[in-house]
Amino acid sequence: MNSRKNKNFLVQGAILGASSIIVRLIGIVYRIPLTNIIGDIGIGYYSVAFDIYQILLLLSSYSLPLAVSKMISARVAVNQYRRAKKIFNSALIFALIIGICAFLITFFLADFFAGTVMKVPQSAVALKVLAFGLVILSVLGVLRGYFQGLGDMVPTAASNIAEQILNAIVSVVAAGTLFGYGSSLVQGQYPYDNASEAYGAAGGTMGTVFGALLAMIILIVWVASRNRKMSGKIREDTSGPESTGIILKVLIMTIVPVILNTAIYNLSSIVDKFIFSNVMAARGMDPNIRDGLIGMFSGKYWLIVNIPIALSSALASSLIPAIVASKARKDKNGVIEKIRSALQITTLVAFPCAAGIGFLGGPIIRFLFPSSSDPDKIALMLAVGCLTVVFYCISTITNSILQGIDKMRIPVLHSAFSLIVNAVLLVLLLNIFDMDVFAWIIADMVFAFVMCILNAISLKRILGYRQEKVRTFYLPLLASLIMGGLALLINTLLSKVITSSFVVIISIIAAVIIYVLLIFKMHIINEYNLRSLPGGNKLLRIFRKIHLIK
Repeated sequence: MNSRKNKNFLVQGAILGASSIIVRLIGIVYRIPLTNIIGDIGIGYYSVAFDIYQILLLLSSYSLPLAVSKMISARVAVNQYRRAKKIFNSALIFALIIGICAFLITFFLADFFAGTVMKVPQSAVALKVLAFGLVILSVLGVLRGYFQGLGDMVPTAASNIAEQILNAIVSVVAAGTLFGYGSSLVQGQYPYDNASEAYGAAGGTMGTVFGALLAMIILIVWVASRNRKMSGKIREDTSGPESTGIILKVLIMTIVPVILNTAIYNLSSIVDKFIFSNVMAARGMDPNIRDGLIGMFSGKYWLIVNIPIALSSALASSLIPAIVASKARKDKNGVIEKIRSALQITTLVAFPCAAGIGFLGGPIIRFLFPSSSDPDKIALMLAVGCLTVVFYCISTITNSILQGIDKMRIPVLHSAFSLIVNAVLLVLLLNIFDMDVFAWIIADMVFAFVMCILNAISLKRILGYRQEKVRTFYLPLLASLIMGGLALLINTLLSKVITSSFVVIISIIAAVIIYVLLIFKMHIINEYNLRSLPGGNKLLRIFRKIHLIK
């Protein structure tokens, strides 16, 4: 029975992990036409509004799915379905109150947050649009937590994908429509410069709201379809009632540590934007140049860097349930082995992606953003910041591991310390070395690097865990450098005979083939690593057929 439960647990985790990869890929793909429509300045406005929104979302409802799922799963485990239903209803009321309060604060203080705090008043229009999403996402968080608490990840996965598809379509269409509307405004109808970019950014945020609305409707229908089955279990339940006051108290006590952890870890983005905007404004930088640099960082540099971070974290997250299961069985050796495997898989993805970004940054930018005004500068940004990929991938997975072994406070403290280091370093680099956007890139990289070091120290102290280095770090790094150098050579040679920007696609495909051959020939990956992945047995059979593994 236990093995069946653990297998189902891993299957559900794999479903959510796979949907997460799909969602992130869609999110990355649609940002490319969005950036081409509204430009670097528009993306600057978009990213400032989105960062403010993300912080308010973190503080209001981001942790609701986890809190609700933990409370419901605890009741369902002992067949207390009546109490589980009461938790669901109470959480919905709580979410509506929190969501409405967050909406009112965001909508009516949008000009203050965007203009006074961030020094980017054009972001206020986009922030007001996003405010509506705070109510919807609060309710959506409870609905997703409800299904996760029942051990069913399919509704969450399906709603995530539907949400992101509609988000992509509406964002691109609305951005183009409202960009044109902004162009039609005459002087005096909009109080600031760049009305087209400001309204285009607002259009880009509409997809977030409509996508969340669709996901909420899907899950409401799903809940209604399961009501008959749930009603039968409630009638059979003989447990006593549970007061709303106790439910809300437990809900809040569960939410607070999660909020602290996620909020501090994600604060680095908005803190960096706040420091960069204010320091550059104090130094008299032209607002359009400053906002364009913010757009370059968020809409091009970070968009590309975030691809492997998203894929790696989603891939490795499917292994976390196995770590939790081993911890529950008090199997310390199993926990350590799964941590080792999770980190090895993470670095196997992170290092080649970092090398690819570093070596092929210029061709990638010219392919994705052919109308970019300064592709060489963005290529240099990618070369300088490519190791950010590795540090963020490792810090993200080690944060999840620490949470999986019930050390919730440790990532909070590490995030807070790293954030302080990040902020101080950014201020120094901007004021002393006059590095503009490169100061931001370096400070962001240091933030993730400090997190990696602190998390590694904690894992060693708590579990006596010491990561194997040769197959986890040194050999993947060597293989990635060889791959990157050969990919650049292939791209350079092909560019002399083929003028199309699609040459970079051929170079990337060649790089993937080279890297796969290298990791098998250098014995970096083994049978255990493959079996740890969702669908690993199928991959193992394929690689055996083509004689890459014995």
